[in-house]
Amino acid sequence: MIGWLRGTVRDVDRSSIVVAAGGIGYQVGVIAPLMSAFRPGQLVELWVRTIVRADAIALFGFLEREEREAFDALIGVSGVGPHLALAILSALRPQELWEAVASEDVGRLTAVSGVGHKIARRLALELGPRARAERGHEVHEATARSADLRAALVELGFRAGEIESVVGRCPAELDLESQLRWALRELAR
Repeated sequence: MIGWLRGTVRDVDRSSIVVAAGGIGYQVGVIAPLMSAFRPGQLVELWVRTIVRADAIALFGFLEREEREAFDALIGVSGVGPHLALAILSALRPQELWEAVASEDVGRLTAVSGVGHKIARRLALELGPRARAERGHEVHEATARSADLRAALVELGFRAGEIESVVGRCPAELDLESQLRWALRELAR
């Protein structure tokens, strides 16, 4: 089984690329946004999922391990094959997929070509617990950073009212140091 591939792009077509590695050309299905990014002669490194069926062996490649993990989760859902999983990941980054599934956002899921209401509901049902667990982990980290930011601002002598007005608006995706710089700029206004 092939799990990772490094080589040179030999050809790009509508849904796959051919990667030359070790004297062999591997045809690898990739998500749509990557199709325009790859050029013949370009060196690539891909996380690969090998799918073996009675009539074919197919490779699907991803730039990030998280994309491959999301692909694996998607093809584990009844009614979702590798090509539909690629279509979903072409439209939604893994984080967006987990958010849509966790919140059971059927509208967002059905906006993907090939995903109907039935498949969207099945994604929410079968992947929901995992998505909510991952989302809960992110929420826990964000909550911990907010508490650390509050403590740092208290140490700097700011009042509770000032702190709460800033902490509530602070971008959650920033690390603590960046959050503190952002908060200090806001408090200086």
